[in-house]
Amino acid sequence: MKKAFACQEVGSIQRPIWRQQLEAKANKEWVKSAMDWGEKFNVEERGELRQLLEKDGSKRSAGEKQRIVDIASIYVIRMLEHAGLDRVFNGEQPRTEMYDMLAKQIPGIKTAGFVNSFDANYFRKGIIDGEISVNQEGIDWFVDEFRFVQKHTQHAVKPCFTGPYTMVDWSYVEYYRKLNEKKGLKPFAALRQARADAVLGFARHVLNPIVRALVKAGAEIVQIDEPAATTDESESALFTEAMNECFKGVPKGTGKAIHMCYSNYPVLFPELAECKADSYLIEFTNHASVSHFKPDMVSPEAYKFIQSFNEYKVPVNMGVGVIDIHSDLVESPEVIKERLLHAAKLVGDASRVQANPDCGLRTRRWEIAVQKLVNMGRGAQLAREALGE
Repeated sequence: MKKAFACQEVGSIQRPIWRQQLEAKANKEWVKSAMDWGEKFNVEERGELRQLLEKDGSKRSAGEKQRIVDIASIYVIRMLEHAGLDRVFNGEQPRTEMYDMLAKQIPGIKTAGFVNSFDANYFRKGIIDGEISVNQEGIDWFVDEFRFVQKHTQHAVKPCFTGPYTMVDWSYVEYYRKLNEKKGLKPFAALRQARADAVLGFARHVLNPIVRALVKAGAEIVQIDEPAATTDESESALFTEAMNECFKGVPKGTGKAIHMCYSNYPVLFPELAECKADSYLIEFTNHASVSHFKPDMVSPEAYKFIQSFNEYKVPVNMGVGVIDIHSDLVESPEVIKERLLHAAKLVGDASRVQANPDCGLRTRRWEIAVQKLVNMGRGAQLAREALGE
């Protein structure tokens, strides 16, 4: 029997200042912070990191800078293990940003300029000016990242990356728009068709090769992040087709997870019932009080998503967001327990309910993120005990 309320992070963890500022001069406060966290998480490499951080950034070699990035990944792995999570990754420490990192691996995209995604977060929006595909170097980059994490933990490793729908929604689809205009489509129709062409191009020629390479390297579950999933409610069929193309050819038994957040999820039905994903990690807590919990304090739209799966008899795993990533208030284990138990009643099977933050915790300082994750683990344990497990 599967473990009820298995715990996982969604993806990102805030990069510490010493990881961000690789070119900066040595800073005693940064060194002390790194050593304190290293001791807390029992990171064996903290002594090596001290030597690297005590060196002026302008005098560090490329290899030394890469080693700092590597050790930052180990720190996050140990952080997630410390919190008692069942699945871990690297908090995306080697990456720049969820859109930018993948866009860099695609010859058909060039960078335009900075745009705001949410809060004070920005990304470099790209222009699709050629046919979408991923180069072998890009595939190898994600495989190497996965293998590094796999090497440094005994826990299940869950790699994640931005999905095709979000990549296109956050890009200018110039190449495909022009192709469709040449075919005689009027501007609006050409743009609509261009979005579909680009989304399926991303799914077939970028995400699917990466997914299959990761599975071949040993990944037992992969996660595709789609925060833009319901941007256009008329494209739910396109979204579902793209997700299925991403997972095409993946062996039976491999976990296929999709993360969505801050969206009007029910509009994806009935088309989403045909999706081949077996797990959905969804934002819930942003709609609930952090001090106490009552079902009527949670967005009905969020829970309608669970009910939609029940209606269409699709027995998926539901990753329930029990941590608000936009607040420094730390949810108590008791509140998290109640949220998980409530979700279990709706799903009808506690073994299909998982615990996770609403989204990536890159929005929170480590002091807050660690407390939230630790309480998530404790809350999940309380929920299991409440069920007699």
